[in-house]
Amino acid sequence: MLRFSSMGYLALASPLLFAFHAGCSSSHGSSGGFTGTDGGGAIDGAGVLVGNDGSTVNQGGCSDASKLVYVVSKEGGLFSFDPPSLAFKSIGHPNCPTAGAPNSMAIDRTGTAWVSYTDGTVWRVSTKDASCATSPYPAEQLGFHTFGMGYASNEADPLTDTLYIDDHDGRGLAKVDGSGKATLIAPFGAPLKGKNCELTGTGDGRLFGFFTTLPAQVAEINKATGAVLSSQVLQTVNTGSEWAFSFWGGDFYLYTAQPNAGGLPQNATTSDITRYRPADKSVTVLKQNIGFRIVGAGVSTCAPTTAPK
Repeated sequence: MLRFSSMGYLALASPLLFAFHAGCSSSHGSSGGFTGTDGGGAIDGAGVLVGNDGSTVNQGGCSDASKLVYVVSKEGGLFSFDPPSLAFKSIGHPNCPTAGAPNSMAIDRTGTAWVSYTDGTVWRVSTKDASCATSPYPAEQLGFHTFGMGYASNEADPLTDTLYIDDHDGRGLAKVDGSGKATLIAPFGAPLKGKNCELTGTGDGRLFGFFTTLPAQVAEINKATGAVLSSQVLQTVNTGSEWAFSFWGGDFYLYTAQPNAGGLPQNATTSDITRYRPADKSVTVLKQNIGFRIVGAGVSTCAPTTAPK
């Protein structure tokens, strides 16, 4: 999606001086709600929970597909992304019956993508074949038209998670329950009140935002109050006109694309991938001009919270 901050273009985020918490569901075989459900798994004939990728889900409620990062492009493509190899794999183009363009995305514990569009709608998209289905989310709740999205696990039951959204017009943070109803939590606290961000969560229950300030910031957000617990200014990062954000293996991955400065459309640059590593506060450009413009990224709470050995 084309996303502009009130401060201009910025160098997206979601909850590193901080750690992420994204949740797994223990209520399997549901119709596909937003919280405390599998979001897309199914019970097979033998009574075994099967993930969205067709693999058997382990005792933690996690399928193989739910451990990957997924991105959606401005051009409408859905891809999986493997951070260790920096490899993208094309899944397909969701054919959701909407007049909008992709805007943001979140992934639940079975690997189902929840994709928001610029018309305010949210759709369920399979990460196996990119097929699209309706979701229980009614558009235009709380006055949120476009928003960032991310799942974070729940402290009371780490095998369940909650979807959080934030308004791109600066109204702040909200959560979405299993029926699709959004409830406002609060505006973000100082110094990021009125700012917008992309969200990402972790399997240990933390929520982060990639904020479109100048320069960009990654901040940990209190899920209950919207307060900013800590933030890190990324001096060399500008969110640009399209941005997205994910957490994986203890690091944050920032996807940014700059606006076309003029000339032919085919000469416009595509997204860059930058890694922010909270352990040493390093910011590293990993890949440039990847060939498409990422507008949404999602990772479930099943993703690793520390670097794999």
